[in-house]
Amino acid sequence: MKAGAPIERPAPAPHGRVGRLLEAVCGAVAMLGGVLLLAIMLISSLSVLGRALSLLFGARSSGIPGDVEIVQLGCAVAIFAFLPICQLKRANVLVGALTKRLPVRARASFDLAANALFLVLTFLLAFQLGIGTREKFANHDTTMVLRLPEGWAYAVAEVFAWLLVLTTAYTVARSAAEIRANRAIGPSPAGEQ
Repeated sequence: MKAGAPIERPAPAPHGRVGRLLEAVCGAVAMLGGVLLLAIMLISSLSVLGRALSLLFGARSSGIPGDVEIVQLGCAVAIFAFLPICQLKRANVLVGALTKRLPVRARASFDLAANALFLVLTFLLAFQLGIGTREKFANHDTTMVLRLPEGWAYAVAEVFAWLLVLTTAYTVARSAAEIRANRAIGPSPAGEQ
């Protein structure tokens, strides 16, 4: 090892069967979100390219109709796909400048309080998203140009939101276990080694 080189630490394994299951499910959902983002980038790029080429040759605009609708719905679903893995890996926005030098038990206490508050917020978000989903289907709401039913995007986002609720409940339990054991369990917060 070179002098001054950072110390490589192995990534901690998920805690228990539930942690391993959540990591597998959240990882698969995040991969789906990534594929969705790639598709959105492709659609958006082709639409812009089509408009640019038509302007160069003096033709009428030939971008992909409804590309903005597709991007809006797809990005909303993709964001919900990434949130559970972010919560599980402690990669959501944290303010660790004040807590990173604290003992494990004190730090885990802050994490427990933050995770418990986030659990309440994620539950309310998933619950309200469920109400919105039912309303979208009941009203047969569609997008303006393509007439895509909006309810399906809401339904997928709702499933991912409930996965976030389950993941956040797990992180609450993980923080409580860290307090009891007085040792870190699971990954370090993002940006720390």
